[in-house]
Amino acid sequence: MDFRDYLKERCRERGISLHRLALLCDLNQIYFYQAVNKNKENPPPWVLRRAAPHLGVSYVDLLIAAGYLRDEDLREWGSGAAIEAAPVG
Repeated sequence: MDFRDYLKERCRERGISLHRLALLCDLNQIYFYQAVNKNKENPPPWVLRRAAPHLGVSYVDLLIAAGYLRDEDLREWGSGAAIEAAPVG
């Protein structure tokens, strides 16, 4: 399932339209419609942060669903591997 279908399904499950979600997120409805339906890329992370509570999912879950994060990224972060691999200074 691509992200747009995932987002629409979450809205259906919560009983809200995409238009209502945009209002709840304090987003311009035209911008939100284009971000969801017209753009080739998924909505940016800041939009997902606003949408997560209204969709009943965590911000991290939305980042994963949108392809911004992978499960491997979270495992690396949890194990400290990402910190160890980061250059110091």
